[in-house]
Order: sequence, then C-alpha cells, then structure tokens
Amino acid sequence: MIPMTADVYDETGRRARWLGALHGNADPETLRSLDSGRLLLEATHPTTFADAALDLLDAFAQQNLGQSHHPRDSWPWSWPDSRSTDWIYLFDRGRAWVITGRIWSYAMPRVDHPPRRPAATGHAELAHVQDQTERRDDTCPTS
Repeated sequence: MIPMTADVYDETGRRARWLGALHGNADPETLRSLDSGRLLLEATHPTTFADAALDLLDAFAQQNLGQSHHPRDSWPWSWPDSRSTDWIYLFDRGRAWVITGRIWSYAMPRVDHPPRRPAATGHAELAHVQDQTERRDDTCPTS
C-alpha cells in the first residue's frame, strides 16, 4: 500500500483550526475500522469531532497504521497547505466531511495555517487570500 496523507480541521474558513495529521493508511475506509475514526466520520457536534480527532491520532499510531502528528508537533509536511494532502477530514455545518486536497483552495481559501517550521525545512509562508465566495448552507463546504 502506498502511504497516504491526511489533515484534520474543525471548521472551514478563518476560524478553522488544524487538529492534526496522519501519514500511512489514512483513507476513510481504514479510519472507519477504528472506533475513534468512525466517531470522527459520524460526528454531528464539533466537540465530538475534535475529541474523536485527538483520540484518532493516538489510535492510528497504536494500531501501526502509520504516523500521527499532533498540533503540538507543528505542521509535518514539506508543502505549505492541504492542497497536496490526499485526504482532508473536516467538520462543518453539523457534520463531518471528507474531501481531497485537490479542492482544498475552494474549501479553505482563508485558513490560518498552523505554526510554521523553521525556513530551513523549506516550509514557505503564504499570504492570506481574501475569500470572495459565499456558500449556501445546504452544500458541501467546497461550494
């Protein structure tokens, strides 16, 4: 199996908070096989989602599914945002969403990124992009 990457956020837009990352068997089907992953994917409340995300970071490593990265460990990737991430798990409008990194710029055009690693790692700073779009409440957060 080719290792996959995943980022977890508690919202979209400016208030989004990066809750951590996974590297390994990070696909939705594998996460659903874990109690904390299933709870995360089926969450209907933001606190439930955030708690499940933190539990998932621990369970993922304990089950030897790959590496997990807590926010305290800072941003783990060599790329500056989640557009190059295979999977993004986020909570918005009362439910969990699973999206791919390719559509990240539509879902999170103004996200405040987690603390950067030192410049020596090649982790570049990004300027904030003003979001000019409006979303309807009944559509995917990428709309």
